[in-house]
Amino acid sequence: MYNVKDKRKNIDYLTNSMLTKTLSMFEYENLPVTVPSKELEKMLQINGYTFITKVNGSLYAFTGGLGGVLDEYYNPTQIVISNPFLKITETFDIKKDGVLIYNDSLKMGLSPLFEKQNSLLIENDINMYLAGINSRTQSLITAPDDKSKTSAELYLKKLVDGEIGVIGENALFDGVKVHSANSGNSNTIKSMLEYHQYLKSNLFNEVGLSSNFNMKRERLLSAEVDQSEDSLFPLVYDMMKSRIEGIKKLNEMYNLNIDVDFGSVWHYKNKKIVDGVIEGEEQAQSQALEVDPDVEPVEPVEPVDALEDDPVEPVEPVEDVEPVEDVEPVEDVEPVEDVEPVEDVEPVEDVEPVEPDEEEEL
Repeated sequence: MYNVKDKRKNIDYLTNSMLTKTLSMFEYENLPVTVPSKELEKMLQINGYTFITKVNGSLYAFTGGLGGVLDEYYNPTQIVISNPFLKITETFDIKKDGVLIYNDSLKMGLSPLFEKQNSLLIENDINMYLAGINSRTQSLITAPDDKSKTSAELYLKKLVDGEIGVIGENALFDGVKVHSANSGNSNTIKSMLEYHQYLKSNLFNEVGLSSNFNMKRERLLSAEVDQSEDSLFPLVYDMMKSRIEGIKKLNEMYNLNIDVDFGSVWHYKNKKIVDGVIEGEEQAQSQALEVDPDVEPVEPVEPVDALEDDPVEPVEPVEDVEPVEDVEPVEDVEPVEDVEPVEDVEPVEDVEPVEPDEEEEL
């Protein structure tokens, strides 16, 4: 049965609930069979690191006690591992005997983050639980003695059963007092709901999942929605970079071909370059330049040979022509007066031509 007041149990439940989401943050390819990706991510996210080395001819991932003589940057140089199943209790050199992979640059892991945020969430859950219980009480009844208390309880019982109760004893009237409950309870619950939403959104944003925590009670501008995007990437990119560096050392030491990339929803949100390690833009360009096998390539066109004829000699420019002198403008001519139109003339009938006289000299 769920008990809201069992803090330790509820914090562990919320932490495991978040881990079930973040364990799919990264995906691996070509991992050895003896190093499952789920177990590898559990060690990294819970403990902050994992040490991979060969035991009995196979690679395994371990956690243990870091120590030894610190190096020049005060980092541990040895790790003590005890594994009853493999029957080993041994001290390994971190640089020579295997590869130490970090979850993040400071080996913190995600457990401290989940522990803090979930503790605040559980405390707020208890506050809302108590506020809900107190909201049932509309008034408070106090009694100075057992007789008055018994009469008041009988009166309330009759009210619950649907009966009308009567208090007719003067001593009860004098002893029983009714107090009104707090009228501002609704505002308190609203503020606790907003605080709960803020804590939960902050938790999701830390692991790269966008969740709005703006308490503005009206529509949000696009700039206000996008302003939290930058805060999603730093921790997630640092986790990715730490894994890439560790996997690179592991591949070089044991001649492997392991690859790591974002998984689940993080794969679509975080495909930008991680400090030049993930060449997301180059991959996109190479995919764009891939040749479609169904399309026949176009044959190159041979260049046209130069003309064998001699080039045309350039034409000499025309000498400058003197400009024409200014011509005086024609004086204005008076317009012709309107002429009356000729009346219709009857056409002349056809006249026979006169034959010339042969004897008459021309």
